[in-house]
Amino acid sequence: MWRLRQGSPSTHSFPSPFGARPPGPLHDRALRPVAQGSIAEETISLRAEDAAQRKSGSSRREEVLATATRLFNRHSFAATTLDKIAAEIGLTPGALYHHFQSKEMLVFECFSRGLRMYRDEIARAREPGLDGLEMVRRFVRGRLRPGEPRMITFSDIDALPRNHRDIVHNARMGNIRMLGGLIERGIDDGSIARCDPFLTSLAIFSVLDWMPFWYSERSYYTRQEAAEILDDIVAHGIVRRDLAEIAPPPPRDPLALLGHLARMDKRRAKRDRLLRIATESFNQRGVVGSSIEHIAADAGVSRGAYYYHAPDKNSLLHLCLKRAYRIETEVLELLIEHAPTSPDAAVRAVHFEFELLRAVTALHHSPYGPKISFHNVPFLTPANRAELQLIDRVLVGRNMGRYERAKAEGTFRQIDTLFIQEVGAGLRNNIPAWSRFTEGTDPEKVADCSTRLFMFGLKPRPNSHGSIPTETVQKK
Repeated sequence: MWRLRQGSPSTHSFPSPFGARPPGPLHDRALRPVAQGSIAEETISLRAEDAAQRKSGSSRREEVLATATRLFNRHSFAATTLDKIAAEIGLTPGALYHHFQSKEMLVFECFSRGLRMYRDEIARAREPGLDGLEMVRRFVRGRLRPGEPRMITFSDIDALPRNHRDIVHNARMGNIRMLGGLIERGIDDGSIARCDPFLTSLAIFSVLDWMPFWYSERSYYTRQEAAEILDDIVAHGIVRRDLAEIAPPPPRDPLALLGHLARMDKRRAKRDRLLRIATESFNQRGVVGSSIEHIAADAGVSRGAYYYHAPDKNSLLHLCLKRAYRIETEVLELLIEHAPTSPDAAVRAVHFEFELLRAVTALHHSPYGPKISFHNVPFLTPANRAELQLIDRVLVGRNMGRYERAKAEGTFRQIDTLFIQEVGAGLRNNIPAWSRFTEGTDPEKVADCSTRLFMFGLKPRPNSHGSIPTETVQKK
């Protein structure tokens, strides 16, 4: 866990316990006309200087938050130190501690800043006279408009102290409900197709939360282009707009498909169990909050059992990520082997995407899971990161090849294939992050709601390929 820096006064923007100071004699005099050179004039001058200093302090605080957000996103929370942040801004570590008493508090404030940006953008989108679909689209475009502050990567939340992590989780739930309210309004006014507002809101946040992980201003998309493409996908999906909506495929037992993964000898099974428990820790506590000592205690083994496989936490995370890539690659290969066989190319392509997200969601909740969060890849050493990038390119290449074929067959729209890949990746990779909010909900329903948004968007379509199950509003 992060450690609080002892003895540092908090300078965060919490309300004063003393309330507003009542006006005193000096305050009253300052409101009257004054003669040049009087004590009152000097008081006004000092107050102006104080206001300028407060404004300067607020600007510097925002500069620290913006810089910390950028560095946390690029290098991970675990690998970014306060000294590195201070040097980036040109401050001494002591000056940085004047604004934030610990790295833990700085991370919490970056989360709080990001959640406020989401909340304020949703509030701005609620313009009278607009239908629900346009409100949601305004929120998406507004969050990505050029010049808007960078969003934080929401990982390692549970490494925070309980009071702080509860605040962050509750604020995330509040934003999901707010956006879900706009979606529900669109369902009522007919501008949005019938769906589960809560789960659809969750899917949209999955895509937005994934953006800081892969998108930067150095990408070949400008911020404006990225906003327009994502807005278009959220509204219309990636399936050609003149095609009718296609119902999800019939359910099948995902564990029967995943049972192939259990075929391993005793030694490999023992190692796999250790990595599964370590993965669970990294998902729940983050890299910052996990230690080999705690992970070994969770597994009921000595630390030596883990040190036999990995000399340090960085290496252990690397092994967990390699395991995740291997399993997800095997799942993809199994799905391709058992791909839908409909004579209709559109049905084949859409059903495959439904079954892929169902399988990945089932994997997370199965004995072969959990699915790991990939947000902490930047924490790895350059050599380990480079190795994973090679594996990732193979998996991404297979996904993009599938999207290209669907575009060539006339099922998917002519949207940039890499962007399609990253929207799909956002839906798949945020499964661990949202588990707390979907507990008690059928995982297949969660997966199908996300896939439906990905394929068809929010806007209603004619439905000649089969009936879409009527969704009910999920109360959270």
